[in-house]
Amino acid sequence: MTKFLHPFSIGKVTIPENISLAPMAGTSTCIYRTIAHEYGSSFGVTELVSARGIRFKESVEVSMRYLQIDPMHEGVTGIQLFGADPDDFACAIPFILNDPRLASVDVIDINMGCPVSKVVKTGGGSALMKDPVLAAKIIESSVKAAEPFGKPVSVKFRSGWDEGHINAPEFAKMCIASGAKALALHARTQTQLYRGTADWEVIRKTKEAISGTGIPLWGNGDVKDGASAVDMIRRTGCDGVMVGRAAQGNPWIFSEIRAALEAADRGEELVAVSRNFSVDRKTRAEVIRRHLLGLCDRLGEKTAVKEMRAQIACYLKGGRGTAEIKNRLMTADTISEVEALLDEYIRAE
Repeated sequence: MTKFLHPFSIGKVTIPENISLAPMAGTSTCIYRTIAHEYGSSFGVTELVSARGIRFKESVEVSMRYLQIDPMHEGVTGIQLFGADPDDFACAIPFILNDPRLASVDVIDINMGCPVSKVVKTGGGSALMKDPVLAAKIIESSVKAAEPFGKPVSVKFRSGWDEGHINAPEFAKMCIASGAKALALHARTQTQLYRGTADWEVIRKTKEAISGTGIPLWGNGDVKDGASAVDMIRRTGCDGVMVGRAAQGNPWIFSEIRAALEAADRGEELVAVSRNFSVDRKTRAEVIRRHLLGLCDRLGEKTAVKEMRAQIACYLKGGRGTAEIKNRLMTADTISEVEALLDEYIRAE
């Protein structure tokens, strides 16, 4: 019988529950990982950072805003690197793990799934799905660099480059043979980007291909609520669910997923679960304020308010009667402007 909610291990690192926020540029910041953790995400990974940038600057400072972690408040954490040269990883990982601000990170994660052109053009991200030999060398180099620090390495990748080249099961076996201690599979191809439907059958086949290795697999793609999280585990056998776009502006999804997994373990129907996790405007506004102030602490007011606009749009997406206030929030330049508009948003409920 499937056990839906359970711990997830990456080498010697044990994540209390198998629910994770996916790494996303612009979203999986330190402050948002902390918020997501409080609502039920047990694992979070930083935004992707260039291994080459760290190597050639011989310092983490150039990437520190993306590397920041808060071990006391965000739970088990991974730092994600991308690149296409094994030597870049061999140099970057010691710089990270020798830095006292970053040394307590739990996992080094390698991005082999990012589909955006500026990453793919460098040979990194999902471009590595086309070159498993190079990918293996990068993993081996990373494992060797992280091993003296006692840190396991995980890999996030996609179904394949395109529909004609679905190679996730074989790629997963290569990752494990190269030393990876956990895998995350986004069940879309590079050419799909974030469009269309995730093919969970690829997750099932990949999990089947690595069965018996003891290496766990996160399933990622189209988990949008508690019911779909249960459905993914039931249909694919994956060891945990990793939530991406559905978690943008919606940390409450992790509470819903946890409740759904618990209900599934008790053999209960999931129909009523989502109705128990509606969020009122006051709660939503409070989390937006906290998210904004957390960014301001790290980036300064001008940059944080500007970058927070995209996140506010996610928080308010689909809300009844919010279009006009949302549009005004998109032009706000100061904390006080945002807070005044959020007060107006609450009163309009």
